[in-house]
Amino acid sequence: MISPSVYDSNIYVLNGTVLIDTGMTPEKVIPRISERTDISKIERIILTHCHYDHAGCVDELKKRCGASVVIYDGEEKMMLEDEGSAATVFGYTCPKTMPDVLCREGDLISAGKNEEGIEEFLEVIYTPGHTSGSMCLYSEKEKTVFSGDTVFSGGGLGRTDFKNSVPEKMTQSIGKLLTRDIEKIYPGHGQATLKNGKDSLQKSYRMSEMMNGKE
Repeated sequence: MISPSVYDSNIYVLNGTVLIDTGMTPEKVIPRISERTDISKIERIILTHCHYDHAGCVDELKKRCGASVVIYDGEEKMMLEDEGSAATVFGYTCPKTMPDVLCREGDLISAGKNEEGIEEFLEVIYTPGHTSGSMCLYSEKEKTVFSGDTVFSGGGLGRTDFKNSVPEKMTQSIGKLLTRDIEKIYPGHGQATLKNGKDSLQKSYRMSEMMNGKE
């Protein structure tokens, strides 16, 4: 996990060739990623959602490695809008890079090959709430979820007051995560949950019920 600054999203480097989210400040992000892998070898950039703090460095990274960019189907429209991407919140303009791959619920996305040369995959779980096209990425084998800004460790959850938020869907989305066997949560911000992930998810679910109402 890479956490370049208080504003940048967490960035995850998988098997040296796949990134989950990019952060937004290249001068901080690029050196930190370079400590973990050769940027020219990155083949795939997966964006959990469109917001600039998660996708702002995609232009610079694309220039350096030519990786394919993956986002949930429909979310790319907001990624390319200053307001929809929340770029204006941070004083920037939206990325210019158009995603290459649009994924959907249940799709399997390659996370590269592990040290044994075996290709690993992440399952797409559609979790609208924070944005209309937010997604989480789940590894059944590792009992792990990369949760973007859907949920955070310790029972937190993402804001639902942005232009493209759908607060009425948040509780349902967290409930979907609760149906999976999850031990570890790697969120878009803050520290990871390395054990008892289900307990953290249950707290997030109850918090969402209180904040957004039962569905």
